[in-house]
Amino acid sequence: MKHIFKFGLFGKNVRMFSHRDMGVVIEKEADVICVYGTNSANTKILCAVSLCHPKFLRGEKFTVEFNTKDCTMISVKDIKILIDFKNHTCSTNVGLQCYGSDEWGHNVQAEWH
Repeated sequence: MKHIFKFGLFGKNVRMFSHRDMGVVIEKEADVICVYGTNSANTKILCAVSLCHPKFLRGEKFTVEFNTKDCTMISVKDIKILIDFKNHTCSTNVGLQCYGSDEWGHNVQAEWH
C-alpha cells in the first residue's frame, strides 16, 4: 500500500497512515519535520526520526509505502527511512538519528542496507 502527498503552505501539518499493525505519522512543525513509527491507531509512538527544517523539503513529495514484510519505507527527496516493525528497528540512508520509545527500547538504530 503506497501513499504520496505534499505539505502545502496551508492545511494539514500532520499526516497519518496505517496498514495492519503498522502506523506512520509525519508532522511538519515550525522548525522541523518528524517521522514517527506508531501503532496502527497512530496513538502510540514506537520510534522517531527528525528530518530537517521544513524549508529544505518545501514542495517535495513524501511517499509512505507499507509492504508485506512488516516494514515501511518513507522517502522524500534523497532521504529514505526504513521502519522494521517486526524487529523494532529503524534506519536511514543519510545517517539521521533514529530514536526509540520505552516500548521498543531506546536503541532502535539499525545499519542501512
